[in-house]
Amino acid sequence: MRELTLDKLPNKLLAKLDLETVFAASRCVIAAERFLVFRKLHGRELSAAAVGRRVGIHPKHCEAFLDFLVFLGLLKKRDNLYRNSALANRHFIQARSIDWTKFWSHECTQEYEALSVMEDTISSGRDWRQILGKERKPDYELVQEDPRWARGFTHALYDLHKPAAETLAKNLDLSDYQSLLDVGGGSGVMSIALARAHPHLRACILDFEFVCQAAKRIIRRERMSRRIKTLVGDMNRAIPIGFDVIMFWDIGHVDTRVMRMAYQSLPEGGMVVRDCAPRSKPKAPSPSAFLHEYLSVLPMGQTKPSILSSLKEAGFRSVKYRRIGRKIGLITGLKGKARKQMSRRN
Repeated sequence: MRELTLDKLPNKLLAKLDLETVFAASRCVIAAERFLVFRKLHGRELSAAAVGRRVGIHPKHCEAFLDFLVFLGLLKKRDNLYRNSALANRHFIQARSIDWTKFWSHECTQEYEALSVMEDTISSGRDWRQILGKERKPDYELVQEDPRWARGFTHALYDLHKPAAETLAKNLDLSDYQSLLDVGGGSGVMSIALARAHPHLRACILDFEFVCQAAKRIIRRERMSRRIKTLVGDMNRAIPIGFDVIMFWDIGHVDTRVMRMAYQSLPEGGMVVRDCAPRSKPKAPSPSAFLHEYLSVLPMGQTKPSILSSLKEAGFRSVKYRRIGRKIGLITGLKGKARKQMSRRN
């Protein structure tokens, strides 16, 4: 999914934005997304009053708010009528679904709220949730408790992970395998890409109930229901048998005990697949590292050495790491010999 980074904005606009204004501009864009302004204006020209009625913005603020979006180059204004700019259509309509718009804009407002108490947080060492008196459960708990949140989360991640899924499908050869278990597969975006790249492959997504419900809708929409199924379950309790590839992709830490269960569930010659973020330059300044530590409710994912060690300890052989994208690393391991070696032997 294409992100609207600052370099996409016109140079004349960038010259007018200082750091403080950028923060305010970003917050206004999130507000526009939450109000679905760009979607309500898609293919239309409307007055400020008409936009306000459709999206729920008070008349006192509507015109000034829309004019600020004009200033950012996201709306065009002609004879007091507003319409989307090409920039807005490209990044907020074409590049993302309405599920992404609704879910991610809501998540962003929580992050802005967290950042509003940054001084208190970093001076006291207390978590921002404690300071604000708010609790934020980990995603894996929320998807089990709230079907609406689970649906938004699942659909949003489908949009987010499509580029990575296409990269994986180009770099993971499953021509010698027949069936894939996508553990914690969420939206099914990885399974869909792999199944399309390998027409003989069938796949099954193992995840929590509400996630599976959302995944079924996506799979049906993508016309892959005959080859991709869902299965309600918890990887920490059991790993189903009947698959010759088991994949753990973008689900954070996976305990060695779970890897041993995966090893036991695979047939001889079966493959395990894991993702691993390529290591950045040592001690390189990183805004994402600080924001993850500050905002996240979970620790950073496993490192490459810990994943490799975990797979080997579980019994896998021929464990290999390969960087397949700027932010994507692929790790595979085999139970016994590779399928091609077994075929030649037989």
